Amino acid sequence: LKIYRICALITPPLLILLLYWWRSQITRTYREKLRILEMETLRATQREQEQYIAQLEADNQRMGRIIHKDNRIVTAMADSVAEFLQNAGGLTAPEDIAKGQALAEQILEIQKDRQALLTTKAPSPSAIPTTGQVGIDALIAYMAKEASLHHITLQFHFHPDFFQQDKLDIRENDIVHLLSDLLENAIIATRHAKGHNIELSMHKIKGTPTIAVSDSGIPFEANTYMNLGLQPASTHLGDGGSGIGLMDIWALKEKYKATLYIEELPEGKDFTKRLLLIFDRKSRYVVSSARWKELQKLQSRTDLLLMGPATQIETK
Repeated sequence: LKIYRICALITPPLLILLLYWWRSQITRTYREKLRILEMETLRATQREQEQYIAQLEADNQRMGRIIHKDNRIVTAMADSVAEFLQNAGGLTAPEDIAKGQALAEQILEIQKDRQALLTTKAPSPSAIPTTGQVGIDALIAYMAKEASLHHITLQFHFHPDFFQQDKLDIRENDIVHLLSDLLENAIIATRHAKGHNIELSMHKIKGTPTIAVSDSGIPFEANTYMNLGLQPASTHLGDGGSGIGLMDIWALKEKYKATLYIEELPEGKDFTKRLLLIFDRKSRYVVSSARWKELQKLQSRTDLLLMGPATQIETK
């Protein structure tokens, strides 16, 4: 009897401590995953910038050789043409006419040669890396063009280990479908907010395949978080949006038991929010927001974990 009484007294505090520990562990885990993702993205961005700088240096060297060559040839031809024109009035001999024709032919030849040099470009690194998956590459290239129509830059960072089959068992068509919904929603949100940046990343975080989309669009409304996956939810239902995209994203999350992590980013950053699909087979739904207390008042579902803003790493 005494043992039961002791257990009754101890169990509630232990339960509270256990819940607190569980919440803190989840928070720590996903903040660490976000930190690693940002580091991977920064490394990918650095590599792309290094390739771009190398291309610019190669173009500068090529243009330098063209200008150096032009300086010599143009000066020599100018002297010859000037001399020929000075004597043009008394040049009637066949050899003089032949010389004039030869000069004209040389000038035309130089013009053609220079035009060919100027229009020959060294191969430049693609702004959109390729994954080797035909459907995925075609979809990303198409969405990049669609984004550019609205003056939005779509950056893509990809790690080749993403498709290693030890932990990723997802049909390519499902990835294409997922990316289509994620990027279309990001373009719509960014366009309505008059933003200019979208970033797609496909990396492995501690061996776990992760797809992340960041955008500079308007944030989600509170009701969107509460209705996500339960009924069509869209910030632009009044502007023709159907909310089907978020429903499909949730369906794929459930199909692969992925964790959906939505992070609202602080003002002053290039992006306002980030959506991550972490294929960890844990089927969680997490929202990190500075307005988590406000959202908590509207909490209407047991599968949603709300937390404060994740710590941002400095990139300078």
